[in-house]
Amino acid sequence: ALDSMIPDYRELAKVADGNFAGISVLQHVKSIRTLLTETESHTMLDFGCGRGEAYKSPHKLHHQIGLPRAAVTLYDPAFMPTSSLPKGQFDLVICSDVLEHVPEHEVDEFVARLFSYAKKAVWASVCCRPAKKFFPDGRNLHVTVKPYQWWHDRFVNASVWPIGPSYHLVETP
Repeated sequence: ALDSMIPDYRELAKVADGNFAGISVLQHVKSIRTLLTETESHTMLDFGCGRGEAYKSPHKLHHQIGLPRAAVTLYDPAFMPTSSLPKGQFDLVICSDVLEHVPEHEVDEFVARLFSYAKKAVWASVCCRPAKKFFPDGRNLHVTVKPYQWWHDRFVNASVWPIGPSYHLVETP
């Protein structure tokens, strides 16, 4: 079932050591701003925003990419204020460093979900190496570690461009 890992991540989110602050997206500001401009997007969903620190001072990602805060919807199932699945569609859907946390058997459905929320485009970053952190039982936090091309193929399969949203997939350095 999709979202099988959510309970594990909710447990980790309770630990106050800064897990999932949601600031890794900040290294991709230029790439996101470019796609936002190219697609003339006015609304955005951050799917897997972590604690959402990127939208708070001093970062204010929404300002850096040229959107009012009210135009951005945050979703992360591990954190109570943003744990309800969003409703409707958004011009742009971003998903930063989340894909590798999805079990391999759920990846295709997860990517399809991202596209289902997007009117114009999906932007995603993926880390293709093991994480430095582990679950209490010893499993690596990055439960699906695959080469970039494998991830790219998932997006090709989910995309119905040019009739549907385009996508931009980057590998986290």
